[in-house]
Amino acid sequence: MKTKQSNFIAILIIFFLLTISFLNHKSQYLTKFNFQKLEKLYNHSQFAPKPEERIFIIQDEDLYAYAGFQYLKTGKLDSINIEHPPLGKYFIGLSILVFNNQNVGQIIWGGLFLFLLYLFAKKVLKSKSLALLLVLFFSQELLFKDQLIYSLLDLPLGVFLLLFFLKSLEKKVSPKTIFIQGLSLGAIASIKYPTTALIAFVTLVVYYLLTKKEKIFNRLIIIGFIALGVFLISYLPFFIKNPSFISFYNLQFKALKIHLSHVPEYPKGQVFNVLLLNRWLSWWGDKNYIKTGFWNFIWPILTINFFITFLKFKKNLLINLWSFFYLSFISIRLFFPRYLFLLLPFFYIQLFFNIKVFVSKKVVV
Repeated sequence: MKTKQSNFIAILIIFFLLTISFLNHKSQYLTKFNFQKLEKLYNHSQFAPKPEERIFIIQDEDLYAYAGFQYLKTGKLDSINIEHPPLGKYFIGLSILVFNNQNVGQIIWGGLFLFLLYLFAKKVLKSKSLALLLVLFFSQELLFKDQLIYSLLDLPLGVFLLLFFLKSLEKKVSPKTIFIQGLSLGAIASIKYPTTALIAFVTLVVYYLLTKKEKIFNRLIIIGFIALGVFLISYLPFFIKNPSFISFYNLQFKALKIHLSHVPEYPKGQVFNVLLLNRWLSWWGDKNYIKTGFWNFIWPILTINFFITFLKFKKNLLINLWSFFYLSFISIRLFFPRYLFLLLPFFYIQLFFNIKVFVSKKVVV
């Protein structure tokens, strides 16, 4: 099957999968955005300045939608959800302006994510049919389905992460490749707090060093500067209203303090309890172990497979490095099951790769 034909088939399958999601959750995509309702919710949420006004809890999907709409409407970035950069919330705000709904944009991001996952898996597995099968499997993950129907930031973040690593696997490096790497890394840094971008960049540095790529220093410097430029541009409305660098520094320092204040006493390694046993330690109420609705029986298999694969470090080195660094990071901080969204696609690729190797050995025997 030719590349264009296989890509076209992949697009058709992805379109079919997303159409099913749309039809199953029409109310999520057809309900008109209600700014007044969200504003009232936000003003009486956990973010209200006075404790007596904190009546409701505003969930992340509504917080991001409210922030994104306000960003595009007022250009004021320093009062709502400052702990995350604004780019992902711009995307949600754009969905509201274009479709009068905060979730329609997620369908578009979902399509891009699945197609990039197909391209990345095809490059690693060297099999179009296996890559398509992997996409079908991953599309049934409840964690992915959840991202499709709520205005969260992980889906666009995943799109740019896959694009960044896809370009990082290219053997022939061109100025276009480097530019896309820098652009993708900058978008990652501009959607959620830049820790994820830093981990991705460290992954690339170590990958280039271990594979002995030529002229890596100049390449990494260019990628870094482009990423920094994208990050700063995402704050352009802030700079227009606050041209002082000190104001920008203070904003970033406040964001850092918020992240450092997130339950620092939370026990380490809770991600493994979730992956292997579906036991998520809550930090509110009685602080008991609870089950997450996203879990399925494949997660323990994916996790065990990763550790087995990790011993064979040089196979799929880039995937191994990212999985190790990112898994290490989310194991030492306050953990949310949604953090696994940036890990599971790579776990799936490793599992499919090992199954392919095992089957090919059996056939040869």
